[in-house]
Parts: sequence; C-alpha cells; structure tokens
Amino acid sequence: MPSAIWTLTDTYNRRSIATTAESPVVGVTSNTVPWELVRAAGFQPVLLSPRKTSTPLADRYMEGVFTARIKGIFDFLISEEAQELKAVIIPRTSEQEHKLYLYLREVMRQGLERPPLPILYNLLHARSHETESYGLDRTRELKAQLEQLSGRKIEPAALRAAVEEGNAAREAIRELLKMREGSLPKVSGAEALALIGAWYFMDRGEYATLAREALAELEARLPLTGPRLLIKGAPQDRPDFTAAVEAQGAIVVAEDDWWGSRAAGGDISLEPVGLKEDPLEAIFEKYYADAPSPRVFPAAIADEWFCRKATEVDGVVFYLPPDDDVLGWDYPRLRELLDERAIPHVMFRTACAEPIAEFLEILAHG
Repeated sequence: MPSAIWTLTDTYNRRSIATTAESPVVGVTSNTVPWELVRAAGFQPVLLSPRKTSTPLADRYMEGVFTARIKGIFDFLISEEAQELKAVIIPRTSEQEHKLYLYLREVMRQGLERPPLPILYNLLHARSHETESYGLDRTRELKAQLEQLSGRKIEPAALRAAVEEGNAAREAIRELLKMREGSLPKVSGAEALALIGAWYFMDRGEYATLAREALAELEARLPLTGPRLLIKGAPQDRPDFTAAVEAQGAIVVAEDDWWGSRAAGGDISLEPVGLKEDPLEAIFEKYYADAPSPRVFPAAIADEWFCRKATEVDGVVFYLPPDDDVLGWDYPRLRELLDERAIPHVMFRTACAEPIAEFLEILAHG
C-alpha cells in the first residue's frame, strides 16, 4: 500500500480532474476563491494549474506577457479536456487572472471557443470599509450564481459542514508546517510544497486524513541540516526552483506565497453570535483578510507576514522570473526592509540557482 507521503505527492504531481454525477467539478484559478462556498453548493472545487510544456491553443490569443501558468490554464480551458468542468471561477486578485477572465469572455463572444462557464469573483484586497462591504456583496452574488448553477439553495448547514471540512485540512497543514520550523526541520521545502499543495487537487476530508498519516511518517525521520531560507517571489506552483536551491545544501523552510507556508492560514471561525446560523460572512472574511494575494493594500499589511518570518531564518531568497509583473514593484521596498534589519538576502531571475553557493558561503561565515 502506498505511503501517505507518496499518495499526496502523486496527487500534487498529477493534478487530475475527476468528476462524478454526485460531485461535478468546478475549477478555480487561485486560493482566493472561497472553497467552502463551492463545496457547499455540491461541487468538487479543484485548482486549475496544469503542467504544460507548450500552449499552442493559448498562443493563438494570448501575448507573451502572460505567465506560463496563466497561459497553461487558458490553453486547458479552451481544449476538449476542460469539458468535464461545470464552470471555472476566476478571482480578480491579480491582474493576470482578471485578463484571463476577459480573454475567455472574448473568445466566447466571438464564437471562437467554448470554454466552461467563466465566473468572475470580483474580490478586492484593499483594506477599507468600502472594499470590505463590496467584497461581501460579491460573495453573496457568487453564492447566488452557484445556486443557479447547481439548481439548489445553499443551506447554512451545508456551509457549516464545508467549513468544518476545510478547517480540518488547515489544521493538518499547520501541523506539517511545524516539521519545517525550528532549528532542525524534518522535511525539505520541495517535498513540503507537494505535501501541502496536494490539498488543492483533492477532497479536503481525504486530504486531512492523509496529511495526518504523513506526519507520522515524517516524525520518524532524522532532522535536516543546512542554512534555513525563506523564498519570496513568484508563487511556487511547482518545486523546481526550491529543489534547485536545496541542491546546493540549503533548506527552504518557508515561502511567502499561497502554495506553501501560507496555504492554510487560520481557521474560519463559527463562534461569533449569528455565524452558527449562516457562516457566509465568516467565509468571506477568511478570503478577504487572511488569504495571501498579490494585491493587498496598504503595503504595511501586505508585508506583515514576510517581515516577521524573515527574522526567523538565516537568509531570504527573492525569485523574480522574467514573466513576473507584480513583485518586481515591491522588491526595492522589501530589500530596504531587510537591509535595515541586517538580514542577508539574494535575488534570482531564473530557476537556475547554482550561483546561490556563494550566498550560502557568506551565511556560513556570518
């Protein structure tokens, strides 16, 4: 029987979409789509992140400014493979995802392609009373769209059950993260990305069970040694860059992105008065205030997690590949923050991390 570690890693690598009559699949394109709401509507939410080496269908329509991941999603959605999807929900929490939605609508308008129904979740991450109120209204709107899609009302009991299922998975991820913390981690960064990232591609009840089994397997390991690094940059939707860094003798113990250390965050609370009856507001608050997003304002809020975590590691690695059009604007500010705190850091533009050996040598001699 395969180990839990093997099963989770295989799920992460395959990223398959399995639909059934009982739980048809709805695709989502990032962590800022409320998983619990889709689940409570009777659908199986699955993150779309195909591993494509070429995107011939997307290349007909999309310019070179799009990231490989977004082009891969578009290519998939206009292919026959995507016909199993009931719909795809795209949040407006990055410029590229918003453009993905607009491009899908345009090829449909012109009758060029027939992708699954695209739904825009217009969630904004600027911190203000106005944007919070607007986001809650958009969440109610998404609920109504899912009810229309499923042909049934989303009851509060179904929302509560989905919240409990999601929270159990989050708790398991937080336990996995403890295996990376402290001075003697027991899991490499590349392996952790797979063990955590699997939750985007499977039933979260099943994920929680497997993650707890994986924890028992990890407990029996000897600790890893090496400089402990934090990666900040393009979302690590695959472990290539992390593996390249670790091949030089380092250990990636955290990454400031939604694929790794920040995937789970806190639980969705059902405790405040009124939320036990209808937890929709609590679900919204989780995705508005606690889900990592490339566009959080003001900058001080966006930097909070990074600034705290950077003090707990030996050094920081920035990864800004050529197709990045977000973090490059933040890099000068973050670099200055690290310099003020005398935290060593280095920046890479490609996935080839061999030159990091010099940086690790500097860390070793303090």
